[in-house]
Amino acid sequence: MAASATEEQVEVVTLRLVIDEAKNKVVFAHAGKDFVDALLSFLTLPLGTIARLVANESNIEKCSIGSLSSLYESVANLEAKHFLTETCKEMLLQPRNSMESYCQNLKLNIDDTEKMKYFICEKRECSRTESGGLLSTYRNTRCTCGKLMNREISPEKGLIRNNNEGFCQELATFIVFDDLKVMSDNFQGSVILGIGDVNATKEVTINVTKSVIVDLLKCSLFSRTPLTDLFLRKKLLHRNSQLRTEFDFNIGEPEVNVGGQTIKVKAMVTKSNSKILYVLAEEDFVDFLFSFLTFPLGGVEQMLKGNSCLGSIDNLYKSMVDLDCYRYLKSPEVKDKLVNCLLAHQFKLKKQILPIDEVLTSDFSCYSYYLSNNYTFYLTKLRGYSGQYGSVYAPLSYLELQSSTGDTYDSCGGRGFAKSPSLYMVTDDLVVTLNSPISAISLLKESRISPSDLEERDISIDQKEALNILNASLISSSALTNALSQYIKHIKVENISH
Repeated sequence: MAASATEEQVEVVTLRLVIDEAKNKVVFAHAGKDFVDALLSFLTLPLGTIARLVANESNIEKCSIGSLSSLYESVANLEAKHFLTETCKEMLLQPRNSMESYCQNLKLNIDDTEKMKYFICEKRECSRTESGGLLSTYRNTRCTCGKLMNREISPEKGLIRNNNEGFCQELATFIVFDDLKVMSDNFQGSVILGIGDVNATKEVTINVTKSVIVDLLKCSLFSRTPLTDLFLRKKLLHRNSQLRTEFDFNIGEPEVNVGGQTIKVKAMVTKSNSKILYVLAEEDFVDFLFSFLTFPLGGVEQMLKGNSCLGSIDNLYKSMVDLDCYRYLKSPEVKDKLVNCLLAHQFKLKKQILPIDEVLTSDFSCYSYYLSNNYTFYLTKLRGYSGQYGSVYAPLSYLELQSSTGDTYDSCGGRGFAKSPSLYMVTDDLVVTLNSPISAISLLKESRISPSDLEERDISIDQKEALNILNASLISSSALTNALSQYIKHIKVENISH
């Protein structure tokens, strides 16, 4: 029977596995560029994208990631009126990949976020003023004139580099171990010597599709043996096996509390077991939590120094750091971007307590536009040009996506997500809701906790505690208690001494 059109369009990458039959375990995989590109693309995915992907049904059961999944669901459940703009909610639920141009042409690209598009105001006069017009990367944001920015504008050919094809050299081949340690196959001698009984092994060739890569992402987040779990056991067995109960990153002093920023919250702590039931917080703490969804996984690994304890992701990240950027990766620039993966443009909070930056805007600023003879709007870097396709108008500046007044990026005084003034209740597993006495009573009933067992504590969160919360959100359903446990215990001892 002939394959259907849909089946013919499915991209397939061949992978060769060496399996220990006696142990029913993958020893290693021999892989080319396309498979390793897919693995490295995991590091570029924002956490919100990962939370969305792993929550979908596939051959591997859908997953919840620590407290991150409940944080993502909280954003989905909050009404748009509680965000600075409707676009803010979209930015969190569909965060942009700062390395989109490297991933979009991958054979096995699993990022289902809509490709970057550009929009100007539906009122053309807005872009003809001497001061210039506004440019948005999200449809239906509001211009300063009040109209929607829904007129799509296409970049001229070659204006924006989008022809990158992954991260690895075309002919590079790799050995990928069961725990996602990746090395060049130049080391195959030591690998073969470490096998032991080669007669107990067999080689299997499999076809890998995008859906298989999604399943591998699920396994790699929770398992120390993701290749075995995926290809042999067909299920995920090792969830949160390395859960920490206390966190200490020993961050160097120059990085700690940069700029003296702190976030203050009121924590409701159970006296009987020193657990945080919930915290009451203003929008700065909620913005801090929401921003997790915009962080690329590689950026998180960099902040946590490759010690997230997130399945096999640490091994993948450290392997990439060790790869020869000239021989196996496209360039030193590609490696630098993977090692220190940044936020997408316009996604950094104005008051970001964590040490992560966003991509520079130099490649995307100072645009103008013109109308072609086929009535298509094109983005260009030319100015003051008049020709057969019409006039190029004044330069365009980026609209600040988190501004309800249509400010430009440079003039914005905000840069957050949650609208103020509001008070929020955040539970231990990072469920975020508007504060309400009724919600607090319901939580007490559900948790079977007496109000007399609670005490209120003021907690000041600096960069070190912020990193603890970020890490705990990935691997714990009690993120606040685990991240701040030492601080809470310290407070309890003080109470006894007095």
